[in-house]
Amino acid sequence: MYLKRPAGGLAFCLFYLASCFTNKYVLSVLKFTYPTLFQGWQTLVGGLLLHVSWKLGWVEINLCSRSEILSWLPASVLFVGIIYAGSRALSRLPIPVFLTVHNAAEVITCGFQKFVQKEQTSYLKVCR
Repeated sequence: MYLKRPAGGLAFCLFYLASCFTNKYVLSVLKFTYPTLFQGWQTLVGGLLLHVSWKLGWVEINLCSRSEILSWLPASVLFVGIIYAGSRALSRLPIPVFLTVHNAAEVITCGFQKFVQKEQTSYLKVCR
């Protein structure tokens, strides 16, 4: 099955671009002024789909203790900030500029891991 591997990547790219265009339309054309609510709705739908997939046995979810969940709280708060900042940027910037800046953050993170933390990142392993 030669096309299985590229098909997953292509599907991800198409869904990613579709979500960017949908978010841009809702935030800019429809003038939706509460981007956090819109992102929260998307997160809720994604969580429900994940839960249904878990119940159907398509994905495996391991249960965590309360202390493990609390250790993720600071990252969760930062993630909400990232969602809000991304929504604000997407509502003001053209889509090509937004995607360029958004993906440049991945390159900066990869460079930080490579040169400051001296670790081999998954992005660099793929490029070799």
